[in-house]
Amino acid sequence: MSMDLSTNIAIKAIEMILVLPVAMVLDGIFRKLLAKMQNRVGPPIIQPFYDVIKLFQKGKSDSKGNQNIFFKLVPLLYFISTYGLFLFVLGIIHFPFDFILFIYIIILSSAMYILLGLVSNSPFGAMGSMRDMLLMVSYEIVLTICIFSFVVYSHALSLNQVTGSWLFLRLPLASLCMFVVALVETRITPFDTAEAEPEIMGSVESEYSGRGLAFIEMSKYMRLLFFIVMLTRLLFNPSGSVLFILSFILVSFILVFSEATTARYRTDQTFRLLIMVLIISVIEFIRLYLVV
Repeated sequence: MSMDLSTNIAIKAIEMILVLPVAMVLDGIFRKLLAKMQNRVGPPIIQPFYDVIKLFQKGKSDSKGNQNIFFKLVPLLYFISTYGLFLFVLGIIHFPFDFILFIYIIILSSAMYILLGLVSNSPFGAMGSMRDMLLMVSYEIVLTICIFSFVVYSHALSLNQVTGSWLFLRLPLASLCMFVVALVETRITPFDTAEAEPEIMGSVESEYSGRGLAFIEMSKYMRLLFFIVMLTRLLFNPSGSVLFILSFILVSFILVFSEATTARYRTDQTFRLLIMVLIISVIEFIRLYLVV
């Protein structure tokens, strides 16, 4: 019994250690596929490793935010809160009603991203934070309703008990809403409103460099991996490793395809669409409540 427990702990520890390297490789593959879809060569798959190493080697910037302790602390908190999400999706932490804490940590991670711009003492960073804050009011509610829909449908008390394969066929509206939320949460076009890469100085990260930016970039890599794993786990949840990997690839391809073929929405357009998605998620939950 103790041997099985030790083995299980070792496996979970290895999984947590591999989260960041796998997330960085995934982002490298994401960039490569995106380049191929846009008829470009693209960077090497290990480019994220080069980026992070280079950022850790850089010194401090001359930003006014350097005088603010939160300017240095928030990127680390963003990294920790994002990393902590994998404790749930990998099944390391599970207890009755753990999905409530799970939702809180997702919201905490999003809040840390918003704080990045607010504590940077930059009007450009604050502008990006205000954009995301406006959208967060709607997309976090949608995410909460969708997670509750999957939990209620499965008659589960924890995320680990959400069973049943191909749930997207039984909860099509909730699954569609989850995909939209994943695009918003990972800042993939057309919903990269807060990050705004096409704009020169429109992002919450505009004042960060060095180690602070390295933690932000690593958090973004892990956030992409997290939402792909969560979508695969909730919407497909196939039995067997091969089907899980195929479902994972399908979800990843949909996200890359969206990034390659769509243009960024304005903030007001994104907000109106998210309100529609919110209404759809509420309708799905009411339908589920009446049926179940």
